[in-house]
Amino acid sequence: MASCRFLLLIIIIIIITTIVKGQESRNRNVTLRSSIVANADSNSTWKSPSGEFAFGFREVSPGAFLLAIWFDQLTDKILVWSANRDEPVPTGSTLQLSADGTLELIDPTRRQVWASQNRPGTVAYAAMLNTGNLVLASNTSAILWQSFDSPTDTLLPTQADGNLVLLTRSYPLDENVDTYWSSETRDTIFQLIFNNSGNINLIQQNGTILPPLFNRGPLAGQFYQRLVLEQDGVLRHYVYPQSADSSSAWSLRDFEPSNICRAVRKEDMGGGPCGFNSYCSITAEGRSTCHCPSGYYPKGGFSGCAPEFVQHRCDRQQAQDAQSFTFNEMSGVNWPHKDYAIFRDVEEAWCRQACLSDCLCALVIFSNRVCYMKPYPFSNGREEDGAKAMIKVRMNNTLASNPDTTAPGRENSKSSSTTVTLSALRSYEADVEDEGEAVLADWAYDCYQQGALDLLVAGDEEARSDMKTLEIYVKTAIWCIQEDPTLRPHMNIVMHMLQGSIQVPTPPDPTAFVR
Repeated sequence: MASCRFLLLIIIIIIITTIVKGQESRNRNVTLRSSIVANADSNSTWKSPSGEFAFGFREVSPGAFLLAIWFDQLTDKILVWSANRDEPVPTGSTLQLSADGTLELIDPTRRQVWASQNRPGTVAYAAMLNTGNLVLASNTSAILWQSFDSPTDTLLPTQADGNLVLLTRSYPLDENVDTYWSSETRDTIFQLIFNNSGNINLIQQNGTILPPLFNRGPLAGQFYQRLVLEQDGVLRHYVYPQSADSSSAWSLRDFEPSNICRAVRKEDMGGGPCGFNSYCSITAEGRSTCHCPSGYYPKGGFSGCAPEFVQHRCDRQQAQDAQSFTFNEMSGVNWPHKDYAIFRDVEEAWCRQACLSDCLCALVIFSNRVCYMKPYPFSNGREEDGAKAMIKVRMNNTLASNPDTTAPGRENSKSSSTTVTLSALRSYEADVEDEGEAVLADWAYDCYQQGALDLLVAGDEEARSDMKTLEIYVKTAIWCIQEDPTLRPHMNIVMHMLQGSIQVPTPPDPTAFVR
């Protein structure tokens, strides 16, 4: 029996080798010293024999190019691999297959942006295969480098990968943090195989094949396929019928994890699928939608949300400042992790007051007589039936409903901007008579506290004629130079402070944090 299995294995290897050799003989081999130049008007590419895939430069924004592989016969020409995803190159950059067989991406200054890391051996040619794999090969067709070995966000049929594990990252550092989904193969030697029938299998080192990752069965008919790890952290399998007309589109076949909003675990130190101070909802297709709680505005994409108000002060005046806050209640939303304090068997009124009095408290979850207090920034928010969140916000200090509305008594300044800077200099070389003026930030704060802002603009009659505006500018500037970085307002808030559409609260001593 063993000898029969061995003979069968030999026959399979011979068949596969024959198929591969036959394909290689039809490849459009690219010779050494060949090159492609990044140019918006150039159609120079290296194509697969079928014409289904192309390799070359793709302009992703005016004058910025990726060295990439894409589906060339489809209308959207969607990318499946790129060499310089995080560093687009300008017009005039060059891809060259050097004399020693290395693929090199060179920018117009002759700086090497990227290069292939070839295995030992002599490269004879490059080829774009019908599988979507770009290879560098020897005279005997041994592969010395291939794009399939360094995927970006996409796997194609016949492409293999290691253990299938999805990890959070410590962006922008190149560091993995924690697993948020896995095929339970992390501690065993497995290999992922994505085949043309649409099955995604895991094969153990001893040859044991596990059930397919997605239980949809094989595809009926011929399809283009791609397995993509998308920006929201979900792995999605897309298909596109090869017989389709130009009006067809990619359709979603399956995805994992089923709910990315709940996939990130408590131990993860990041902000969750939608970023800090946000919450996540899920669609039927497993797509996450990011929202900001009341009193916060979106920073864009999956970057989370920022407050529309100045945070609770943590200094000697925090008790007085607490009177400026209230709660925006939200039903069906929860931030289940990162409590810094938990109080059991308490009333909701007590929970509210405890959070209002504590400068560290940004929101509170109250459930079943348990009070969960959360710090700023809060993370991993999500929709959850039965949950009730209370977001702590400053009263009378939110952005105007229409940010373009001009405050009464002010000229519309949409076409201009005002910049106020107070530099915390420790030596001030201007001709000053008072030593107190030698430290500009401290002096400005003292002038503000003593109601003597006119000293800051001595000799400037235009500024002295509008002391109310001057006070707004000075108060805003003092907030911007706080030694405690958590107290500094976001620039969006600063602009609204200067325009008068948001009330500027009394600032603390800018250096109190380090005294």
